[in-house]
Amino acid sequence: ETELILSLLSILLWMTNMAAAMSRTGYATAYSSPGKMNKTGRNACGFNPKRLSKRWQKYFVAVNQKDWNSAGGKSGICGKCLKVKGISGQTRGGHRIRTVYAKVVDMCPSKYCKKGHVDFSTNALQDITGFSWDKKRVKWSLTKCPSK
Repeated sequence: ETELILSLLSILLWMTNMAAAMSRTGYATAYSSPGKMNKTGRNACGFNPKRLSKRWQKYFVAVNQKDWNSAGGKSGICGKCLKVKGISGQTRGGHRIRTVYAKVVDMCPSKYCKKGHVDFSTNALQDITGFSWDKKRVKWSLTKCPSK
């Protein structure tokens, strides 16, 4: 019984470390308007934008190449979500900072997005920072997408 408890604690600690490993602070920008996730070329996840729910057609993100690879590449990150919050002083005056979820649909190449940088739909960036086109610092983590 003690071995089982130690094994479960070990697994829990590993899972906590994995979650912390994909918790970042970085720059957020926007690359496309709602439904236009293929604007810069076919999205790396291969999603058909019209087959995604209306929510994910409006709230999507491209993750920088280093974090994309750290998460296991296409099979490890596509379809998951980023849980994102703006940072005080990095949002439009009067903007209420809140948590926003965006579905990972693409990878942003290293020459455009350094480690921690995430590139959103304009709607997502607007809800996160109060700006639809800008470069602002945010906090984000990789997580399962909420059902609602």
